[in-house]
Amino acid sequence: MNTIDIVDYGAIGDGKTLNTQKIQDAIDACHVSGGGRVIISDGVFITGTIKLYSNIDLHICANAVLQASVDGDDYPDFDCKEWDKKKAPRATSRCLIYVGYANNITISGMGKIDCMGSYFCDQQTDINGVNRYVRKTDILPARMIFIMGCTNVSLKDFTMHEMAGGWGCWINHSQYVSVDKIKMVCNPQYPNADGVHINCSSDVTVSNCTIHSGDDSIIVRANSNTLDQPCPCERVIVTGCILSSNHNAIRIGWRNDGVIRNCVFSDLVITDSRQGINIELPCRSNPTDVGKQHTHIRNVRFNNIAMDRIDEVPVVIRIYPDNLVEIIENITFSNISSNSGKFPLIQGRQDSKVKNIVFSNCQFDIAGNCQDQLPLFVYALNVQLNDTVFNVG
Repeated sequence: MNTIDIVDYGAIGDGKTLNTQKIQDAIDACHVSGGGRVIISDGVFITGTIKLYSNIDLHICANAVLQASVDGDDYPDFDCKEWDKKKAPRATSRCLIYVGYANNITISGMGKIDCMGSYFCDQQTDINGVNRYVRKTDILPARMIFIMGCTNVSLKDFTMHEMAGGWGCWINHSQYVSVDKIKMVCNPQYPNADGVHINCSSDVTVSNCTIHSGDDSIIVRANSNTLDQPCPCERVIVTGCILSSNHNAIRIGWRNDGVIRNCVFSDLVITDSRQGINIELPCRSNPTDVGKQHTHIRNVRFNNIAMDRIDEVPVVIRIYPDNLVEIIENITFSNISSNSGKFPLIQGRQDSKVKNIVFSNCQFDIAGNCQDQLPLFVYALNVQLNDTVFNVG
């Protein structure tokens, strides 16, 4: 394998020097020579946006840190002829690592990507006297790792630290993507700090990962706004992961998404989250993050999931009135245990857009202050409760 060390191209790992161009020079040289491994060796290497190409393995060594620059000018809002950035969430292409329309790409190694989240947020006190973080939109890269239109991508072994105000990894319009043994950790109060965001992609596997996020840990969507034509999100597998979130550990769908189908979530531990599993189509959203299609979510399975310290609902399926929705159907929950503040909630619409929801061998333990409430299943056809219990108190 062709191997290139960024140090040989002038990169300095002193935690002070900006190395964007030196790292990119090493990547470009590897690409021109037919591909291979680009090594981030021991040290702290500050960088802005870098771009990977086909047949490149960006390898972050165990004692190496790829550190995001805190200067917004180091994240250009670049144009890309294959997709329309103006229709992307937040209407920007700014990111730390961009992989666009390439094949056979790997980011690997036991090292760390330090996203420097505290520099991209301000702490403010709201009208109730509560301290909250808000993102600095003028300098913020909207996502750390951005994978667009790619085939055969592997992310494995490394740690992402302190992502904030932007998604940890956005996988958009790609296929055959593996995310394995990744650790993502940030302050849970950081805004919009999503973990792995999967959109309009197929055959994506997220396995053996630990994700502690400020926003949703795992998101599966089908917003085709940036694409020439609608594209489903399908055959997504999430397994063997530990998740926690200040919002939703798992979110499926959003406002006016397209087709999401044939996905499996299994062998998961979810703790310390506002909500566990969320299939909710909201009434409002960021204007740049709203789709234009009728949402169709079907054939999604959740199996062998343990949830603990869930503040609100462990499971919610809900459609708000003004969404474009075809149907949500064939959703199964089996071998689920949960300790939460509220009961599961399924709320469709009078036009019966939710059907065939099955709970099998599930136990939901609800906090004592919910004794006057019951599980709410309304405007939903064929909701089955097989060997499923609800304990209050």
